[in-house]
Amino acid sequence: MVQVFKKLPFLIELFFNGSFILLYSLRGADKVPFQFQGANLDYFIEGGAYFIPIVIAVVVLTNYFEAGDIEEFVRRYIFSLVIFVPLVITWGDIEFAFWLSAAHLLSSILTIYDDTPSDGLNGRREKHNLFQNFRLRPAQLVLLSFLSVIFLGAFLLLLPVSQKEGINLSMIDGLFMSTSATCVTGLTTLSLEENFSFFGQIVILFLIQIGGLSIMTLYSSMAILLGRSIGVKDRVIMQDLLDISSLEDLLAMVGNIVKYTFFIELWGAIVLTLAFSYEGFDFGKALYYGIFHSISAFCNAGFSLFESSLENYSVNPVVHGTVSILVILGGLGFIVLKEIKEFVVQRKSFVRFSLHTKIVLIVSFVLTFGGMLFIFFSEFLRSLDAYSLWEKIQISFFHSVTLRTAGFSTISLTNFHPFTIYGMALIMFIGASPGSTGGGIKTTTLAILYAGVRSTLLGRKKVGLFDRVIASPIVVRATALFFIGILIASAFVLILMLVESETGSYLPIFFEVVSASATVGLSLGVTPGLSLLGKALIGVLMLIGRIGPLTLILAVAQREKLLGEFEYPDGKIMMG
Repeated sequence: MVQVFKKLPFLIELFFNGSFILLYSLRGADKVPFQFQGANLDYFIEGGAYFIPIVIAVVVLTNYFEAGDIEEFVRRYIFSLVIFVPLVITWGDIEFAFWLSAAHLLSSILTIYDDTPSDGLNGRREKHNLFQNFRLRPAQLVLLSFLSVIFLGAFLLLLPVSQKEGINLSMIDGLFMSTSATCVTGLTTLSLEENFSFFGQIVILFLIQIGGLSIMTLYSSMAILLGRSIGVKDRVIMQDLLDISSLEDLLAMVGNIVKYTFFIELWGAIVLTLAFSYEGFDFGKALYYGIFHSISAFCNAGFSLFESSLENYSVNPVVHGTVSILVILGGLGFIVLKEIKEFVVQRKSFVRFSLHTKIVLIVSFVLTFGGMLFIFFSEFLRSLDAYSLWEKIQISFFHSVTLRTAGFSTISLTNFHPFTIYGMALIMFIGASPGSTGGGIKTTTLAILYAGVRSTLLGRKKVGLFDRVIASPIVVRATALFFIGILIASAFVLILMLVESETGSYLPIFFEVVSASATVGLSLGVTPGLSLLGKALIGVLMLIGRIGPLTLILAVAQREKLLGEFEYPDGKIMMG
């Protein structure tokens, strides 16, 4: 009861601010409750614009009295003050009230994860985490977080304010688009430009950014930026996700992730804005398109505001070159980006890189340029026949890069030969690198599998790379990830071949499944024509691909080893 009372300000804000945001979003809807139609709806919205600052003032005052001192209050609730001041200055302005109340509500929702102890009435250290009684394992929390964001995104996309006039988005399409954006896949059943309003496109952009950085990374960075501490449980989860051993390294890495993401996306947005301005866009539209495509590219999402992706810029090296660089940087992983920065600043040699970075850089280089040569020669006299030699190289390189879970395209894939499509699907299955914004089984998994096969053929007992021995559990994990990925993709191919029998061809279904499972986003045009069940299956596959099949299995089936469990002797099995 005490915990509920302490959360009363949040519940009040959730009710009033949530109601105001919902009513504002219902403006222009064809079907709304009778009591909220016409003038009544406008009356409630205008009244809410005056009432919202009062609600937030109550929340701010309650938080002040609850805090131990003024320093703690400012540290933990500085964002509330930043929101409250402009709300008072613009008191009664509906637009300001909507955006600022939505931002404050999001900040308040983040505080329910805050398990920082504070002094209670009797002086004891008490926790205020709303979920402290739920014993969720890290894998389950990751899965639950993604599902929560997906359903929240779908709810926002289904609001009339997110859709253009005359568009009536179905629930399955809203869920599909939200899943694709959160899982940074890029498969779409609807055109962003034709079906979604500016607000709806911004919702998708936020989902892309959240999914690209992962929910836990975004939460940790927001907590640090807002002056809140990260709870012990969240630290353990983050250290496991980023493979970091100490809290100091964790805080430094979270800070680096935010910093790298901001500067890389800012650089991409500036270059793309200039490029689109040169193409004839007015500055406002060029800026918006530059920001959107920069975030989408760095997060390896593949969402585009153009109806035909980047096909109009297939031979524009500034546009597709910038997008390629953003995709590559996003697919390397933040740990690798940190070491590359040190390599440039401190002029380190390649041998000083960590084993992880060496593997990622070499495998990424081989896959990128190997894929470019494969596409170049297989399509030289086919879909690339009308282009010059330099243009063929540009198109081949871009599509090799975008196979690394990006999802953009500069020419229609339906023009490619089935031989090329199958080869591209194999590259897509590998995907990006660990700790990145991309999916797939990851480049390090491929390297470990190669090293394991090589050691077996040479009769060696140890698996090694670059004069380092790979631990047996890591080899087993890589092997398991590879075969689980194959089994999941194969199962979904079989099911979709039965469900989508009207497609009439195996290859488009196979390509679609691999694209979804590796969160790539490339398609042969199958996605918009999928049945309701087909869209649901692809949505589930995108979620599995984003969180990883092993994480999903651990979330569903993981159990703690019981004290006193038996350990059995080794058994021998003949192989070969």
